[in-house]
Amino acid sequence: MSSIDMDNLLRGLHDSDETERLYAVQDLAETENPDVALHLLDRLVIEESRAIRDAIVFGLKTISCSRVYDALFGLFCSPDAYLRNAAVVILGSQGDDAVGFLASNLDHSNREVRKLTLDALFQIGSPDAVLAVRACLYDRAPNVQITAVEYLGRLQDEASMDEMLEIFQKSPEPMLRTSILESLSLMGAGTPIRKALNILAPHGDFSGMDPIYIPQAINLAAKAGNPEDLSAVIDSVEEMSVYADDIMRALEQAKRRHPDLLLNDGLFKSVLDIAGDSLVREDVRYAAVNSILVRGCAFSDNSPIYFLALRLASDESMVYAGVKLLACCCGAKGVKKTREIMEDTKDEELRTLCLELVEA
Repeated sequence: MSSIDMDNLLRGLHDSDETERLYAVQDLAETENPDVALHLLDRLVIEESRAIRDAIVFGLKTISCSRVYDALFGLFCSPDAYLRNAAVVILGSQGDDAVGFLASNLDHSNREVRKLTLDALFQIGSPDAVLAVRACLYDRAPNVQITAVEYLGRLQDEASMDEMLEIFQKSPEPMLRTSILESLSLMGAGTPIRKALNILAPHGDFSGMDPIYIPQAINLAAKAGNPEDLSAVIDSVEEMSVYADDIMRALEQAKRRHPDLLLNDGLFKSVLDIAGDSLVREDVRYAAVNSILVRGCAFSDNSPIYFLALRLASDESMVYAGVKLLACCCGAKGVKKTREIMEDTKDEELRTLCLELVEA
């Protein structure tokens, strides 16, 4: 491109007409002039149009910005959130070329700047970027540590699990510890999860565990796939209604590996309790009922499922679940009760469901 053409594009970049500026941005991004990134970045800082700003960011993501790394990094301190986020996105688009620069700035005095640097490294996501993120596990600011832990989990950096466990064991910071448990659960089952559970319950006794860790402990136990561990964690829960959703999600996850999971009496009782708890959300209670239906059971007049089904059938919000349990899990007595409900109800949908169930 001639110097005259370049000068015309630069004039267009600062034209008062927004359309002219947009065309100039697009054309400049397609040139091979090494100074283009500097010109576009200078305009980005003063540009007021969101459309032009977005176009500039898009253009900078498609070209090498190595000459303006320092200027981009300087935007991490900008009071303008758009510019801060734009700098993250642009640096994150530069791939391994930017990793060394970003890693060299992880000792910045401002913890928010260090966190934004991590954001850019996470976007790069290469093995070298992961190593740089891993170094921030030992950052002096807990929020930076937490960000590093979260990103390593999402990047599936299994090599960092032992370090996370060591930090988990030593750190008193609850949010950091819960983030570590969450990342461990993202990275899968195995020895690290077993170690985490042992730290939470040194002798397999979860009753003394801080309630803040209950959701993660339930999830980890499900990942570990040991029904006894999962049952022990759930048994330690005093407020079942608070954690019912976590429990049902964990059970569904664990059942993928262990289809007969609910043959464990302790776990099955927990599912019954959740289904019958009026303080639990309806969708979670229905999920519990579906688990009961899948497991099936031997019927007796004193079966807790029969009494649960009767209670649910008398609850307007759970009546459909109740009649399913009566018809499918409560033998002839349950079918008889389902017929009675069908004859008494004025709800056509409920009547149709009852008819389908008793004729199945």
